Amino acid sequence: MSGFSDTWLRLREPVDAASRDRGLVASLQRRLGQPIHVIDLATGTAANLRYLSPLLGRSQTWQLIDHDQALLDAIPMRLSEWSRARGSMLHDIDDGLRIEGPDFGCEVRYQCRDLARDLAALDVPRGSLVTAAALLDLVSGPWLAALAEHCRAACARVLFTLTYNGEIRVDPPDPEDALVLTLVNRHQSTDKGFGPALGPAAAARAVELFEHCGYHVETAQSDWRLGPQDRQLQRALLEGWIAAAIEMAPEQAGVLGHWAERRNEQVASGRATFVVGHTDLVGWPLFDAQSRG
Repeated sequence: MSGFSDTWLRLREPVDAASRDRGLVASLQRRLGQPIHVIDLATGTAANLRYLSPLLGRSQTWQLIDHDQALLDAIPMRLSEWSRARGSMLHDIDDGLRIEGPDFGCEVRYQCRDLARDLAALDVPRGSLVTAAALLDLVSGPWLAALAEHCRAACARVLFTLTYNGEIRVDPPDPEDALVLTLVNRHQSTDKGFGPALGPAAAARAVELFEHCGYHVETAQSDWRLGPQDRQLQRALLEGWIAAAIEMAPEQAGVLGHWAERRNEQVASGRATFVVGHTDLVGWPLFDAQSRG
């Protein structure tokens, strides 16, 4: 699976949090048992926990799973910083951490696992919440189908957020924007470690697969909207987009390089705004009586 640095994850976390749809979390919350057991796939440094746990409230246990041991090793420090900032207490327990907040209690354990290879071995207790952020556009159709079946077998609830949906708009417009978008989206569908990625088709395919498995599914937009206050993230996006575009069309490197120069100048002068399209998805099994309400 493609790797992501702690620097990139720190950069995007506040924008992710501002973009996610809270209404879907409220719909899900009514359909979770007690205590809430959460399995967070491709957790990175646990940004999903930091966003969701205060919203879910009550008693929770989290199983954080990622293939990158370095990111998992950073979790205690990141959770310690976050807990102090919000007035929560963080304690070591035998095999993980415990967070005591004013509105929830949370036991946290983490595991290094290659989900691309051994998804079938993932233990999903009945009625759990399976969640991931910014993952589904990286996986293949067969892998996502296997995940849906795995969740169905456990009557799991699901919440998949910040799935890139193929929409990028940058203002002011540029004549080469359409070319860059086409090439970036083509790159999004290359193999990211799970086989040919679904890329921009991921959210729609997830709806189809989970509905086929007997789930009620709801979606909402969670677009990034980036202005001059987000210059650092804008620059990082431009760097990634231009690298992806040139990889897809090296013969267009000159044209693409000039596009990147113009865009970086606009970012530096505070004249650029970006919209990057994302979709959030929540679902629960209609065949499980506990999910009705």
